[in-house]
Amino acid sequence: MRQALIFAGMFTLLACGSAGDYEDLSDYEGEEFAGESYEEFDERRDSYEGSRGSFRGYGCTEDCGGHEAGYAWAEENGIEDPGDCGGNSWSFEEGCIAYAEDQAEY
Repeated sequence: MRQALIFAGMFTLLACGSAGDYEDLSDYEGEEFAGESYEEFDERRDSYEGSRGSFRGYGCTEDCGGHEAGYAWAEENGIEDPGDCGGNSWSFEEGCIAYAEDQAEY
């Protein structure tokens, strides 16, 4: 439980911070989606400076569809722990985490 709370807190910081926060997310070290690490994804997203929208505090790289899909999947599957999220893109992962974070607020 404590580890899940720490993980959720780190992701909250990441959503508000920059790619420099990635070093604290050891769960994702070495992982890639479509040949892109989370740090690379975060830097690319930051380069858009919010021009592509945002979803629950996470910036989007296209149309936020990946975030929406991850959030919907997490809702359908009753995900309450960000550590239970998964997917095939960073935006899907963040959408799932956003749902789990929302559940922690209630």
